[in-house]
Amino acid sequence: LTHFYHFYPSQRPCECQRQRKRCYCFRPHRNENWLFSRYSTGWKCGLHADWTELTSCVDIELDKNEGETAKRRYFYITLLREPISRYMSEYRHVRRGATWKGSRHWCLGRQATATELPPCYKGKDWLGVELDEFAACESNLAANRQTRMLADLALVGCYNKTAMPAHERDRVMLASAKRNLAAMAYFGLTEYQKMSQYIFEETFNLRFAIPFEQHNTTISASAVNNLRPDQKKRIEELNSLD
Repeated sequence: LTHFYHFYPSQRPCECQRQRKRCYCFRPHRNENWLFSRYSTGWKCGLHADWTELTSCVDIELDKNEGETAKRRYFYITLLREPISRYMSEYRHVRRGATWKGSRHWCLGRQATATELPPCYKGKDWLGVELDEFAACESNLAANRQTRMLADLALVGCYNKTAMPAHERDRVMLASAKRNLAAMAYFGLTEYQKMSQYIFEETFNLRFAIPFEQHNTTISASAVNNLRPDQKKRIEELNSLD
């Protein structure tokens, strides 16, 4: 989303307050929000809301900002990443002290319970966690995160893993994620920034003022290459759907 705030040429460019990490972004000729993120409207649907949360939440939250008379047509987009590199990136992020405590994990009108999603750690964060411990937590949502966040979780009983056998849950969730991805207006690949930019521009007939840059390839490759064979095998198993 940083590309939109700083690189998209508009008649009304976003006004960003760097100290507060907040941007005020409106459509060219109307005082309507065209961004839905922590930089503008905030995490209205929960921290990094997934497909299940967004589709049931966005309209309600934008109604609060703009009024219920607004007629909207949404174009869902996403970026995918090579699963092992993505998992390792999240692990490093959590190891530095980041958490997902702002996530709601909302599905079918309620939040996931502590029984459905037991915490992987005690205290305020998982600072300094070792990779083997990170991978050993069965309720760690880092595993197959891309598939889960793209799927309609209502089809599998939300976060209640006892609603159906594990293999059936995986099959339905993967099929749903593929279906939702195919229905999106656009998706890009993190490993192919320039190609992703080109496809986005051609899809929406927009042009960015500054080309996308490729970041983190060296860091990710180094992290994956330094894995023990058993660790890499375990992470591949944990992310088999992705």
